[in-house]
Amino acid sequence: MAVMFSKLMCRFGIGATKIDLVLNKKEFRPGDVIKGEYELTGGRVEQKLKRIETDLLQYNHYMDRSSVLHQNTILSSSTMKANEQRSIHFSCRLSDTFPPSSETLSYKFVTRLVFDDGVNSVDHDEFQILI
Repeated sequence: MAVMFSKLMCRFGIGATKIDLVLNKKEFRPGDVIKGEYELTGGRVEQKLKRIETDLLQYNHYMDRSSVLHQNTILSSSTMKANEQRSIHFSCRLSDTFPPSSETLSYKFVTRLVFDDGVNSVDHDEFQILI
């Protein structure tokens, strides 16, 4: 009964596996390769992973609009055990043409961990592009 309740709570995101994209630094230049790790932490019950999706977003504060500059998807058929710790390598090359961060322009990665049952875990990581 307790396992069924835990699985039900995971469907609502409570006690589910979590993802955190940890970047090697927070400031980059156009053309740099951003490196880091996806850190996954298992939840209360075992869950089957479907994929990890990461979007590189540019946000224009003046126009209140986001644009997706790059998308990365890692397909998976693995299972995260309860309380398991796992790291997966991450890298993304910035275009030479990306304008620098400013008061009106910012950048971030939005990472989603998608499970077989459709539940998502989401992480946001802001960074700066310098001149």
